[in-house]
Amino acid sequence: MSTESININDVLIDDSRFALRDFLFESVSKPSCHINTFCTLGILYPIIVAKDSKGLIHLVDGRKRAEYAKQSRDRMIRAMVLPEMTPVSDIVSLIYCNKRNEIESSVLNKVQFLCFAISMNVPESWILQVLCGALEFKPHSEFLRECERIFNLPRQLRQFCHEKKFSLKQLLNLSYYSTEIMNQLIEWKSTLQLTASTLEEIASHLRDYLRATGTNIKNFLAEPDVEEIFESSLSQRDKTEKLRQLLYLRRFPTLSEVNADIRHIIKQLHLPKEIKITWDSTLENKNVDVTVNINDPQKWQLVLDTLSSPGVKKAVQSILDEL
Repeated sequence: MSTESININDVLIDDSRFALRDFLFESVSKPSCHINTFCTLGILYPIIVAKDSKGLIHLVDGRKRAEYAKQSRDRMIRAMVLPEMTPVSDIVSLIYCNKRNEIESSVLNKVQFLCFAISMNVPESWILQVLCGALEFKPHSEFLRECERIFNLPRQLRQFCHEKKFSLKQLLNLSYYSTEIMNQLIEWKSTLQLTASTLEEIASHLRDYLRATGTNIKNFLAEPDVEEIFESSLSQRDKTEKLRQLLYLRRFPTLSEVNADIRHIIKQLHLPKEIKITWDSTLENKNVDVTVNINDPQKWQLVLDTLSSPGVKKAVQSILDEL
């Protein structure tokens, strides 16, 4: 690999076939210390470029150096020129080594880098046997297709997944949702307070509700209860909680009704704070837990009298009947 002095204006930077702008979300940080180094010492290390069959020069590594050279109007820059016959897999390996911290900053970035390798027409066997191992993925026959499906998620949603450090399983789950739901989640990003877990929950309940009712997003948004939430002056957090509750009620109407009845039964007892009655809100287990928490011996008799009262006995029986 030779080192040459080349005209910086001949180097394709944004349009380089090796540009990662569509495949990597960079960390938002303060300007690199390289900037100060450039100003005081100049560009110490050559950029790396590769020529294609048409003689075009594509930047492989050294974007900040190349951009600084252009900004400072330096016409010539030192560059290590990769031979034209360099295997693409070697170039992808070089990029991975130089960008490893950014690539491995999230699972989403790792998936996107695999998709970059696929777009470079790197042999699939090399990706599966070498690159997946380096990225700590355990590939199977459909793994690369799954990565491509994740990459096809809307960019804004992928950025959110990168920032929230979604796991591979979470990313795969999202990739199976309809475009309609994905686009709506993006619109809600500025209105709701979404975390990784709340986004997954809302998407799941919304999908199941739309399927069960045979309706669509447009009709859902037009429902009075939904309009009331988004047109209110509530905070993002409160709007999120209201929407979660509404979707839960829509998705599990019977479940919600039973839980509401049980809460009403317990409320009517006016129990002392030392006694708590809990149950499985999923209604999967027919079981009632009665917990006593006492720190004053003088309250013991009151607690015993309350527990043995006809009202509590009847309430427990009613709760078990509901379950």
